[in-house]
Amino acid sequence: MCKLDSRSQIVKGSAFAGDSEPSSASSRLISWSELSRHNTVKDAWIAIKGKVYDVTEFAKRHPGGDIIFTAAGTDATDVYAGFHASTDAWRLLPPLCVGVINQASEKRLDGVDASYVRDVLEMRKQVQALRLFDSSKLFYAYKILSNVSICALSATIALAFPSSSFACFVAALLMALFWQQCGWLAHDFLHHQVFVNRGINNLFGLLIGNIFQGFSVSWWKNKHNHHHAVPNVTDAPSGGDPDIATMPILFWSEKLVEGEDLDKLPRWMLRNQATLYWPILCMARTSWVMQSLLYQATAPNPHVTSYILYVLEVLGLATHHVLFLLLVKKIAITGSIANALLFMFASQALGGVLLGVVFAVGHNAMDVLTIDELRAVDFIRLQVRTTRNVSPHWFTDWFTGGLNYQIEHHIFPTVPRHHLPKLAKILRAFCAKHEIPYASETLIEGNKAVCNILRVVSKVA
Repeated sequence: MCKLDSRSQIVKGSAFAGDSEPSSASSRLISWSELSRHNTVKDAWIAIKGKVYDVTEFAKRHPGGDIIFTAAGTDATDVYAGFHASTDAWRLLPPLCVGVINQASEKRLDGVDASYVRDVLEMRKQVQALRLFDSSKLFYAYKILSNVSICALSATIALAFPSSSFACFVAALLMALFWQQCGWLAHDFLHHQVFVNRGINNLFGLLIGNIFQGFSVSWWKNKHNHHHAVPNVTDAPSGGDPDIATMPILFWSEKLVEGEDLDKLPRWMLRNQATLYWPILCMARTSWVMQSLLYQATAPNPHVTSYILYVLEVLGLATHHVLFLLLVKKIAITGSIANALLFMFASQALGGVLLGVVFAVGHNAMDVLTIDELRAVDFIRLQVRTTRNVSPHWFTDWFTGGLNYQIEHHIFPTVPRHHLPKLAKILRAFCAKHEIPYASETLIEGNKAVCNILRVVSKVA
């Protein structure tokens, strides 16, 4: 059993260990253009560190599911490193190898040259050398305790003053804040930022995500990992970014309605979406709760979710909703039914708003790419072009759960949030050297841009 507690050391022997693969892999030379033709769910090749792998059948048993198809026909080195920074997934690759990239045949279709690749590798080595993959267990213990204290304060106020509408509203706001902060904390654990052992991360994710927050972590991981692979992309071999697939409720880009019969779209919704945006956010948490329940109602994929995990998730969601309804019932009995309903609906509505204002500012009103545009850009440029940071400040660092460093998180998703400021300095220097625009605005400016893009897109109606 490995005794190392340093994730940086483990990385050296895991996701970046492709050079350690057996030499029996096929030596057939494959050009970039040939690789690009294998870009469908029925015929999917990917390249990692110069070797080409046929993952068409492997996708059925891929622990991440069909997300692997988002990289079909491309160089997946950077996305592979991002998703598998502390695993031994490379051991699964040798039997899938069908050849090696003929580096001398032609230029990469995404325009990347050798010097750029060297700089990417150098950046990753620098991150590794600074031990930015190593987490502070004390930091995360503090975050768990501080989150629980918010919930305790909410319940205390509601139970102490159940006859006061103002007190019940304050309690609802605190409960919404608890759910929001639990969202960020579950996000950290489920990206495996905290422990090297992925099973321990998943257990904490179940506690914080299912029981505390009321969201299915399997539903969230499936949706969120897909988003990470193709942010703001309208379509890909296994589907585009689910975070912008919000039609007919919200339309984020004209590219999403290209080829659509506008007469069949809800024109009134489209024309008024900028006005309806905030009321829609009030319903967002309820929508995510329902999606979680519907996801758990389907049989789990045995390669993605074990039966034990499935049962634990169902029990976790049931525990969350039973505890919440018991609190609402107590307010109704000791206070009034009106205040109980106020607490219940206000907490759900505010929970949606507090999550939504952070979610939206990270990517909306940034570049939206089609499948052809996706294939013409490398992983890092894709992430930076489609992502916006929120200017660092002690409040935004806390309020957004570190997602104000969204760009850094998307390129290095397993780096713990408390190291993101250091990582930002490294990535900013890389972007400046390669003239990659790097977006950063205040939380208010970002949300203004989000509302503005909704107004702009509404004009297509």
